[in-house]
Amino acid sequence: MKFSFKVVIGSMLIVVVMFSLLGIILIHENFKNSYELQMKTNYDEHNLEKYSIETNINDNILADGNLNLEELKNYLYTLTSYLGNSRKLSILLNNDSIWNNVPFELNNKKCETTCIKSYDSKKYSILKSTISINKEKIEVISVYDISGVFELRNQNLLKFYIIDASLIILCGCLTTMFARFLTNPIKKLNETTKLVAKGNLDIKIDIKGNDEIGELSKSFVSMIESIKNRQKELELLVKQREDFISNFTHELKTPMTSIMGYTKVLKQNKYSKEDKEKALDYIYSETKRLETLSHKLLDLTSLSEDKIIFSDINTTEFFKEIKKIASKRFQDLHLSLDIKEETILGDKELLTTCIMNLIENGYKASDTEKNIKIIGKSFEDKYKITIIDKGIGIKKEEIDRITEDFYMIDHSRSKNTGSYGLGLGIVSKILTLHHTKLNFKSKLNKGTEVSFDLEVTNTHEK
Repeated sequence: MKFSFKVVIGSMLIVVVMFSLLGIILIHENFKNSYELQMKTNYDEHNLEKYSIETNINDNILADGNLNLEELKNYLYTLTSYLGNSRKLSILLNNDSIWNNVPFELNNKKCETTCIKSYDSKKYSILKSTISINKEKIEVISVYDISGVFELRNQNLLKFYIIDASLIILCGCLTTMFARFLTNPIKKLNETTKLVAKGNLDIKIDIKGNDEIGELSKSFVSMIESIKNRQKELELLVKQREDFISNFTHELKTPMTSIMGYTKVLKQNKYSKEDKEKALDYIYSETKRLETLSHKLLDLTSLSEDKIIFSDINTTEFFKEIKKIASKRFQDLHLSLDIKEETILGDKELLTTCIMNLIENGYKASDTEKNIKIIGKSFEDKYKITIIDKGIGIKKEEIDRITEDFYMIDHSRSKNTGSYGLGLGIVSKILTLHHTKLNFKSKLNKGTEVSFDLEVTNTHEK
């Protein structure tokens, strides 16, 4: 059963039940009042008739003390004839009838003083009284036609049924229109849900309002946007995995192919000793490449919060050590420091690896000027470290991907420099463990700035 149909049926039931109950109660109360008023009138008339009959009998008692029945009958005839024979009376003397113009048989046992009788599709009220004169028992029975009260009730009920039926039809039409108006946004949402289920996320929902349906549509729009964003993230993740597998396979395939080729050369005796020495040197260098690659991968997989050890680090001493390590590793590098002394919180070994990777990237990105500058300054309860090189720079569209594993901006340069595209991936994971991240500013052929923030120890203690 559709929701709109439920709304129509429910609304109609409520209206019909309430209106019917109210109408029936009003008609019943009106009938009750009319009936009581009619019965009071009949009772008053019956008392008048009883008193007039009693007076007539008392005025016409015979000399011997007996009742003058002839005179009484004449009086009753005159009384009923004067009212057009609409007055129905029955007079009993000692249980014997002396006058009766009632059209139906009276049952004295079932009706002692007051009762209602149906006869010939009409309703009659019967009133009985007893008069005692000279030890004679006289029963006066008055019969009144009260069909009008019941007919009025039936007419009112008929009119009410007609009005009630008309109201049901009108209520059904109006409620159907109103239900369609209310459920139309829900139908739109349902159609949109079906489209989303088929994978169509490029849809618009034009449902306005501040009611529950409006809030539902807004939530639905937010859900679609979340699904679209999640879909983009999943697509990017799939692409990143494909690139990772492709690059990883390439990095393994190149040295393995070289090793296999030079091994075949060594197995043949037609080459000179010098050529064999070159082949061995190349096999050794390619093997070292594979070893370095395996260590990089181990570094990536082994980084976790369980293995990080935070300690206080003096920035001046720390960067002096960094400069010593860099000068030994890169002979032609000119590294300048602009460090404000501060105590920061972090894992010294991991931060050393992080900064040395950034220095190495800047060094490899520089063709002629091997100049790198490191700036360390405090700001807003944080310590900001910035590493600046004057290398080839990074394209804007590649900045978001350079921290992916095996992602390399210049593959030809990576072969010459021995890069595997894992350095920034390791850096990114180290900084994530330190609750911070890399920020890049770069211009092609002008250089790159890489920065990140670390927590200051005294701020941490507060």
